[in-house]
Amino acid sequence: MTVPNPKQAPRYERILRWVFEQRYLPGDRRVDWVRDDLDSGAEALLLQRVKNLGDIPYTYRFRKDMPAAINAKAPPGMEWIIRGAGDGKYRFDAIPAQVPILPNPALSVTKIPDATPEIIAAAALSDEQALLAKVRYNRLIDIFLGVASYSLQNHLRTKVSDIGQVEVDEIYAAVDRHGRQFILPVQAKGGSDRLGITQVEQDMAACAVKWPNMLCRNISVQFAGDGLIALFDLTVQDDRVVIRREAHYRLVPASEITVADLRNYDLATGAEDS
Repeated sequence: MTVPNPKQAPRYERILRWVFEQRYLPGDRRVDWVRDDLDSGAEALLLQRVKNLGDIPYTYRFRKDMPAAINAKAPPGMEWIIRGAGDGKYRFDAIPAQVPILPNPALSVTKIPDATPEIIAAAALSDEQALLAKVRYNRLIDIFLGVASYSLQNHLRTKVSDIGQVEVDEIYAAVDRHGRQFILPVQAKGGSDRLGITQVEQDMAACAVKWPNMLCRNISVQFAGDGLIALFDLTVQDDRVVIRREAHYRLVPASEITVADLRNYDLATGAEDS
């Protein structure tokens, strides 16, 4: 076993680069590979084996940027992503360079009376758990979309035949005033996790399989700093994640919502309805 050089790239990155380099041919825009390739990479590089092999693709799908050495092989204006391709199967796909989904700092903020039970806020074990609880107890999905929504299941894990295992933070079912029924996959993003096209695609694919007769609206919720909660209604167009709607909320004691705030909200609603 070689002694790690502190100047070398992290183990996960070195293994993933090895897999890409073994499978990639100049001009490729799709590179298929399997989970066992990661073990082969660790062995070839004389690195310690990764016990949870799935954590390597997960890291570069949802937490970190693709290694620069891999993206350097993408055609101009494009980048590589990792998509699931079945049980233990993956592929690198070259897609148009993505625009990060981040809260718009110029967007107005709506104050909402905070209905989160204090014991829930105190007992939450992670940023994501706390965020999902705040969204649920304050009915932010209802407010954001103008629907009556109900939390159906937390941490849904399922398999989609051409993707593999899919995990959704929370699933809501909803109905609007016209009687239309919706299924809402909700992803909470905090810490180092990033929202990417693969997350949106696989959430929508899972919902299409399990609830084919309901309309799917993909929702992302993020802490936006200074107590703000940002909600996004997302979809995929031309291999890019795009925002259909974004709104920012701040949960505050009811006493902090002033007459001026209420007047501003009334004026904004009138402008939207005109």
